[in-house]
Order: sequence, then structure tokens, then C-alpha cells
Amino acid sequence: MLAIPGFVDPHTHIPFHGERSEEFVMRAVGKSYVEILKSGGGIHSTVKKVRKASIDNLVKENKKYLEWMLKSGVTSLECKSGYGLDFENELKQLKAIKKLSEEVPQTLISTFLGAHAVPQKGEKAYLTELIDMMKVIKSESLAEFVDVFCDEGAFSVEGSFDLLKRAKDMGFKIRVHAEELSSNGFASIAAELGAVSVDHLIKIKDREIPTLEKYGTIALLMPATSFYLKTMYAPARKLIDNGVPVALGSDFNPGSNTFYSPLFVSHLAVNHLGMTPSEALVAQTLNAACVLGIENEVGTIEMGKSADIVILDAPRLEYLSYMPTNEIVKAVFKNGRKVFEN
Repeated sequence: MLAIPGFVDPHTHIPFHGERSEEFVMRAVGKSYVEILKSGGGIHSTVKKVRKASIDNLVKENKKYLEWMLKSGVTSLECKSGYGLDFENELKQLKAIKKLSEEVPQTLISTFLGAHAVPQKGEKAYLTELIDMMKVIKSESLAEFVDVFCDEGAFSVEGSFDLLKRAKDMGFKIRVHAEELSSNGFASIAAELGAVSVDHLIKIKDREIPTLEKYGTIALLMPATSFYLKTMYAPARKLIDNGVPVALGSDFNPGSNTFYSPLFVSHLAVNHLGMTPSEALVAQTLNAACVLGIENEVGTIEMGKSADIVILDAPRLEYLSYMPTNEIVKAVFKNGRKVFEN
């Protein structure tokens, strides 16, 4: 058996409501994102479902997903809002995360992603609303991070910068979805602003990489999303070789990636991103914990930290990415207490 630190997933879109399997089939036969959007699919499909759901609905459905993740060795993870896109429903998601954290063994870190998509009212009017939401979220301690999706078809560079600057001034830690669908240079702008991580980075330009290294910004990559969408992968090897710390996340969500297993992500990291098994493990434990600000509590097995430990039926480290099945997870310990046994 092999003992490793509990996996940390620093990028999920839990909690959501409903599923989009019809959309998956449409994409599989060649329908474009725009075509799917026009047919009623896309992120706004999930927004409609989340708005109809109660907090209890969200807790019940997503507790199931968290149990699946626990069985795959995930002992700490990030959860986001972002499927409400208005005051009432963004807060509903954040309150569901708070309730989930009281009902599951994992450590949950909450992120406000109200700037996930631009609603019909337009970016300028919605950004004003987002600032008002942040004031309430801060006063009620509902999120530690503020995130923004700055990309083609989402929020502009100018609007994203203004929102993150206001969030930072309010005392939030900041993160961004950047350079996934297009290259707009926001990864380096966010690094200069003090973003803890820049996430996705499929389309990052070489000239931005030194800025990430200079400010110690973590590059958070999600190869399972590239696999799911059949797109190119982020340049992990280039980032690592240029001194940028790399973390790995699942990006588990109902629309663009339904893979949640860290073992599968490890396989993709080694097989498609050019990472070594050791780099992949660090990216899914200590570096991932650094993204969430919990590196002094979890991410390694050592004195003074929580005993978050996963026992694997594996002869050596390389076996994790070679045999990426959750069946090799034999036991999961959280704070020294066994919470799963296979």
C-alpha cells in the first residue's frame, strides 16, 4: 500500500442543480457552443435550474457529488457560486456551500463567482450589482475568494480588473478564469494585481509566463476539461520549466466537464501535459492547498498538519497515473479519522 496526502481540488463548480447530458450528446455529434446556446443549452440552462432549486435541493444533490469525490480521495476542495447571476441566487449557492460544509467530512473553501457570465442587463449594470453583493457576502463571511471569468463571450478585461480591484480592497483573496477560450493578456494583469491563481491558461502567450513567475502566481490547470471538450491542453511543461508553480483541479461542472477523479486528472497531467508523476502529485496536494490558503493545514503528511491521508493499493507513485481508477483507493482519513474504506 501507498500513503499519500489527501487530494485537494482547488477548482470545482459545486453546487449546481440538474444535468446537461443532452447538451453533451449535441457536442459529441459536432454542434458548436453557439448552436447549443441558441437551443437553450449552455451555462444559462444551469442558471435556470439553480434559480428554481431551494438551498435544501442544492445540498442534497451536491452532497452526493462530494461523497463521490471523497471515495476518490479528495479531502479538501473549493466550491463556487456562479449559477445564480443575481443577488438572491448567488447568495443561495453560497449558503448551500456553508450548509454542505457542516454535513460532509471534507474541508470546503468558498468562492464567489458571480462574474461567471454576463446576464441580459449587460456587463456595466451587473458589475454594479456584483459590488453590492460582495459587501453582503463579506459581512456574512460567505466566501473567502472572489473569481471572475475574463474571456471571449464573458467579462471584459476592464470590467474584470475593476471588479477584482474592488474585491481586493474589501479584503477578499482574488482568482481568475483566464486564457481558456482566447488570449487577452488578463493572466499577467491578474498576477500583477495579486491574484492567488490564474485558472485554465490553455491559450496563454509565452510573454505572460515571466509575469506569473515574478509574482508567484499559481497556474491552475484543468486537463479533464480539455479532454471532455476535445480541445488543446495548457502548456504545463513550459510553465514549470519557467518557474511557475502549477496546481491541478478538476473543474467539475454540469456543462464542460463531469470528471471529478483526481486519479484521472493525474493520468491526463502525465500523459498529455508532460508532467512527471511527482509533479502531478504535488500539484494535486501541496500546490493545490496553496491556492486555497490551507497549505499550513493540509497538502503534506507531516507533524503539525491535519492527518488527511489516502491509502492506495499501489506499489509505487507512478502507478497512480498508470492505473487511474478509484478502485485503488482503499481508505481515506480526514483529521486522523477514517471516513471511507473500500
